[in-house]
Amino acid sequence: MKVTLEKNYRKYYTLEDLDRARRVIAAEKETDCTPKEYAEMAIGEALKNDDGIADDWIVEIFKAEAHTAKNHRVWNAYGYCDPEEANTQDMDVWIEFAAELEHGYIKGGAYLTDIWQTGGTRYKQHIFIRRAEWA
Repeated sequence: MKVTLEKNYRKYYTLEDLDRARRVIAAEKETDCTPKEYAEMAIGEALKNDDGIADDWIVEIFKAEAHTAKNHRVWNAYGYCDPEEANTQDMDVWIEFAAELEHGYIKGGAYLTDIWQTGGTRYKQHIFIRRAEWA
């Protein structure tokens, strides 16, 4: 999967953060999933109601991008196969998306480490969502 550095990363990252971000980018280079596939999983989770049933469905995802971002809820989540590369600390991948739904639009983002929990753990509370619906 293609992961880029966060826009204006120089304002947010120290030199050590930059090294960790590059390790995450290298670790995700080998991934077969695309940002669009991860966005579909995150949107599916965001559309679930309290009973775990989706109240809408995706018509088209027209934006799905991945960039590095700090996430203080993770620690060394990337590069676990190689101890040298495992020092990613709180660096994560942010999947940003926008999509047309059957009954509106949704725009938002989610951390990749949360998306990995799809089907196992509910993580809707950690997804940033802006949703417009029409009646």
